[in-house]
Amino acid sequence: MGNINRVRKVGNKHVRILPDILFQEVGGETVLLNFNNESYFGLDAVGTRFWQLLQDETDLRNIIALMLDEYDVEAERLENDLDELIDRMVEAKLIEIRDGD
Repeated sequence: MGNINRVRKVGNKHVRILPDILFQEVGGETVLLNFNNESYFGLDAVGTRFWQLLQDETDLRNIIALMLDEYDVEAERLENDLDELIDRMVEAKLIEIRDGD
């Protein structure tokens, strides 16, 4: 239960896509390529939607709210899933988390 509230804790944070990331949507999924470390990263349909929202929105609170409107999912489950995805994407050097306004 250690990470259940982590997305809520960073909810006042912003996400920035790092430079040199190439992405391509294929059949509802997305493949990301980090040119700096030449690593590939795959996203399923929900991860793809998160990535799409990152193109125009950086505030995690807004992204979570938008996704809750679009998906029939409990807030806690979405937040937990995004928490894991964000951790993996930060580790892969695809995004960074920074303080919000």
